[in-house]
Amino acid sequence: MPPLIRLLTVTHVVCRYRLLSLLPPHPARPLLIALQYLVPSSWRGTGTLSEGERLQQALETLGPIFIKFGQLLATRRDMLPVAWTEALTRLQDRVTPFDGAQARRLVEQALPCPLEEAFQHFDDTPLASASVAQVHPATLADGTEVVVKVLRPGVERRVEQDLKVMEFSAGVLEKLWPDSRYFHPRRVVRDYQIVIRAELDLEREARNSETMRRHFLFSPLLHIPAVHLALSSRRVMVSDRIHGIPVNDIEAIRAAGIDPKVLAERGVEIFFAQVFRHNFFHADMHPGNIFVNPAHPESPQYMAVDCAIAGRLSRHDLNILGRMVLAVMREDYPALVDLVIRTGWSRAPIDRQRFEQAVTAIIEPVRSASLEQLEFAPLILRLFDLARDYHIEAPIQYILLMKTLVHIEGLGRSIYPQLDIWTVGRPLLEAWMMQEYGPTATARKLRNRLPEWTAQLPDMPDLLRDALENLRDAPHRQRELESHLADQLRRHRLKMIAAMGGLALGLVCAADVLQGGGPRLWPLAAAALVLLGAALKR
Repeated sequence: MPPLIRLLTVTHVVCRYRLLSLLPPHPARPLLIALQYLVPSSWRGTGTLSEGERLQQALETLGPIFIKFGQLLATRRDMLPVAWTEALTRLQDRVTPFDGAQARRLVEQALPCPLEEAFQHFDDTPLASASVAQVHPATLADGTEVVVKVLRPGVERRVEQDLKVMEFSAGVLEKLWPDSRYFHPRRVVRDYQIVIRAELDLEREARNSETMRRHFLFSPLLHIPAVHLALSSRRVMVSDRIHGIPVNDIEAIRAAGIDPKVLAERGVEIFFAQVFRHNFFHADMHPGNIFVNPAHPESPQYMAVDCAIAGRLSRHDLNILGRMVLAVMREDYPALVDLVIRTGWSRAPIDRQRFEQAVTAIIEPVRSASLEQLEFAPLILRLFDLARDYHIEAPIQYILLMKTLVHIEGLGRSIYPQLDIWTVGRPLLEAWMMQEYGPTATARKLRNRLPEWTAQLPDMPDLLRDALENLRDAPHRQRELESHLADQLRRHRLKMIAAMGGLALGLVCAADVLQGGGPRLWPLAAAALVLLGAALKR
């Protein structure tokens, strides 16, 4: 069960911004909308705020962890209305830094030696502060300039509390609204859990940084600062300090004598190298994490920090992605549609002809645009809108990847407005496809698999017999399944009644507590928890 006080706080904010009115159609929806008006905070109304703005402001009110959740939701145009995702993109994670002396104590507790032995100097004034951690400049005993990233005190407990509230709320929504399967609230929360817990584990960030650094160790394209693993732990990470130009400081980049066209195209090369050559990509490449090395203007190099969120695709998913992107670049729309249908991402049957026409209508105008108007990011966003209409949901790794590509193109075009991601990316992608799936690669795979296939050959008659027997028993299994589904439907109805009763009692208790009613309705609160627990019990 989620923490009760935090759950009541979330309930208060939900009612304040009348978010229950945003729920999809359901017999219980009018009752829940009426119950939210029992909470005094809802009486103020929402003025002229749109649905997306109400959701945005509610998440901002709930604090940094919910804000970061909203930032993830802003990338899910394949599942949420466009007006909502556009409002969520305006979420800003502004966090006041915590006390520098406290940061010093936390760092010393995490170090394997006294702070004075590890550092010549540690600056109590942070360089940057975010919702999960803040960064302090320091100097090692040998004179190396470093930065020390330290987690906020108590952040793990706060994150876990909020994750439990989100998971509980998503579970209630899926139980009461079967149609919510089209946007999978619990799956979205689980995806967010992966992202936020990755940011809480600085050892994982250190491993990601070192892996990416090895991939580009002698590359003129990208520099990743070295991590001092002996001084790093789960709560503290020490890495070399970099002195670069922020990637969005275009005037400084030009003043350093760096060719904007070369710099922008190298950003595209980095993306394709990370995804297709190394299958390990930086999934948080916003301007705050990317810098430009001014030391070699004739051969511009990017510098990246904060590798907490990194993505990796399975070989199957990587193959699907490469073929999809190549199909778009070659304007082979039937092949693209065929790939999407085969992936099994759709939660509903797809009318192939209508879907292909819709895909062509979106991509063709983009491909026929002039170079100055040719952009990849709007195409991705329109395809997400189309995916939502056809109940197609891509895995989280694809979402992180598309988000990264949108960031890359946005950064590249801010540096060089005529950047053509298609022309730069296509030869790189075709070379990778030939290396992985060309005749030489196919012959190598056949040679490697031949011993395994030879060993399995004697078992083929038995496998064929088992398959025929399964086909023979299929009608009997279907009758058993129909009986099981009927029983599940009866149970679902009982759970829905219990959940509605529990929510009603919970809202009444929340309103009473927020009005300073004290413990007089605690028995009702206990009853509400019992009913909700019974409703959600598997």
